Amino acid sequence: MRPLLVAASLLLALACKRENISAPSTDLSGAEKSTLSATAVAATPKEIIICDQKNARIIMVDVANGNAVTWEWKATGSYAKIRSGSQGWFSNLSEARLVYNGAYVLATASGGGVALISVSSKKAIWYDYAGGNTHAAELLPNGNVVTASSTGGYLMIFTVDTYINDQSAQTAPIAFEDVHNVVWDHARQQLYAAGKNKLKVFSYNGSCTAPKLTLKQTYTMPEGNAHDLFPVYGSTTNLWLTNSGHIYQFNVTTGAFTLQKATSAVKSVTSGPSGYPTIIARANNKGGETWRTDQVLDINGAVVYRNTSLGLYKARWKVVNTFSYPAGDSFHECTH
Repeated sequence: MRPLLVAASLLLALACKRENISAPSTDLSGAEKSTLSATAVAATPKEIIICDQKNARIIMVDVANGNAVTWEWKATGSYAKIRSGSQGWFSNLSEARLVYNGAYVLATASGGGVALISVSSKKAIWYDYAGGNTHAAELLPNGNVVTASSTGGYLMIFTVDTYINDQSAQTAPIAFEDVHNVVWDHARQQLYAAGKNKLKVFSYNGSCTAPKLTLKQTYTMPEGNAHDLFPVYGSTTNLWLTNSGHIYQFNVTTGAFTLQKATSAVKSVTSGPSGYPTIIARANNKGGETWRTDQVLDINGAVVYRNTSLGLYKARWKVVNTFSYPAGDSFHECTH
């Protein structure tokens, strides 16, 4: 009888060991469970670049992953390397667009500042003062930058020199009443800007030290008070255009203005690839000023992102702009 009991005990022990091997413990700590859960549900990032005027910063928000703030920039940050006497130029940030294949952000502010910011280091590798309530800036093919200032109404070209920043050479103001925007067309090698009820097309001479714009054509808009002008994602011919009460698309080859939506106070409009709704920043008197908002909407008015602690002005999808810049474009300046 005793040998039988011993054999039964051995069989029971072996069975328990096999059960332990085939069903390992999954007792994770709380932190491990959170990490595992986050990994399991993380979606492909879908980020919006936002000018948060209320908090004096530019942020990137991933609306596909819990509205996480993935990037933040302030002119006062030590990483920005902007001297203290120039930091005030970046009050009321008015534009932040992705350039150089996503490696840099070109930013402007109503305080008059313009800066080219490295996304990785957050350093403003170049900055200067355009003045006149600067609303937008654009890269030119040789690395120079053109700005649009609504107060005083002018465009201005800067010969970018990262060695001397705000001592860089600049042209005299190029008069354009109430101009609010500026866009380069890489395929046609020409510049577009709109102010009041006019949309103008300019050629650029490409000179490093004596840059010049020459007016080629002027279009009269269906209605006035032009505000935003930005490429329609994926299009080789169309630009978004907003004014006081409408969103249009402007065809650069035909000169046609096609109404897309009747809606007021749209400060910016931008589109993206499949799965990205066309988004607008529409002033709603939130965030401390009448021209700000606390939300980003799609073109039909549905909320894409809302944060009541923000006072934002413009919002752009973080996508590469192939209308304005060549594929694989990287930082360059004609001065060095």
